[in-house]
Amino acid sequence: MRSNALYFPYIALPQDSWTTKALLYWDKLSSIVPMDHLDRPEQMSEFMRSLLAEGLVEPVIPAQFIHQVERFDAAFIDLIDTRLRRNHRSGSADDSLRRTTRIHVEKLGEIPSFLVESGLAKQIDWAWYDVETTIANQFMSYLAACLGAIPAVNATPVTDKAIFASSLRPRGLQPARQPLHQHKSREVILRHLLPTPAGPVDIDKLLSFKRRHGHLLPPLRASVEAHCTLVATLPDEKDRIEANEAFLLDSRQKVAEIEDAMRPSFGKVVFGSLAPLFGAGLAVQATDPGNKVGYAGAALSLSGAIYQAVSSIRGSRRAAENRPLAYIAHAKREFGRLR
Repeated sequence: MRSNALYFPYIALPQDSWTTKALLYWDKLSSIVPMDHLDRPEQMSEFMRSLLAEGLVEPVIPAQFIHQVERFDAAFIDLIDTRLRRNHRSGSADDSLRRTTRIHVEKLGEIPSFLVESGLAKQIDWAWYDVETTIANQFMSYLAACLGAIPAVNATPVTDKAIFASSLRPRGLQPARQPLHQHKSREVILRHLLPTPAGPVDIDKLLSFKRRHGHLLPPLRASVEAHCTLVATLPDEKDRIEANEAFLLDSRQKVAEIEDAMRPSFGKVVFGSLAPLFGAGLAVQATDPGNKVGYAGAALSLSGAIYQAVSSIRGSRRAAENRPLAYIAHAKREFGRLR
């Protein structure tokens, strides 16, 4: 399972809770950014520029990687050409330029000329093409899947738009709707389990949180992704809903147990407050008041017993803090309510 994510279909990530959850959930989050935008960053939003500047989002420049995919152009052109021939045989009406989406030329390789010749795209200037929306959506999913599979990128394509998730299926490997169900399940789990700050992203706070607790993230993510993969194989919608509800219920119960174990332990409170009581005669109840040696022995025995008991509580607390779902407990304590 990949630990990094590649956002698509847009260059800039949305300035909302989806991005915050993605930053908390993945080890590294990337976005497909043309070199032209890095040379002229004023084309991007201030929010996106700050994410890049702080290293929270890493730019993936298509021109640096597309050549590593041997049939990048040919495979997509074959796909679209097959669709065109099928539509021609069936007599389907072509409304290709009725709705368009603008795409940067750096992402397209040698594909633009084919799309223009086929009436599926129109060149706006040297950098941008208006592409028929259905084709553009398919291409952005295709591009993200290809880039994510390159070892130097090695990232799971992720999106805040469910319509794109259904296009990510590796051909012949899984049912057509499975990636969409996996995407939906992940979104449900993160929305109901992982807290995010209410308000703008505090970049320094988020970086600090991941430095302190990031070691808990890989096993947590492995558990969530395994669940989402399993849910995606269920053919019935009701079964998928019930499976998600059961996973959330079990996770919340475990998080509550971890939160209980992480609360200030007996030892932290008791050692400071009990110490004066030993001098006030608490331990003397255990022995003869005239026996100074016995008195001292009783006090030492009692404090030793307390120390052993409290040490076991501290040990349990440390164990709880190292469980994967402790990442959620820490996030709740750090960022507060779900959003």
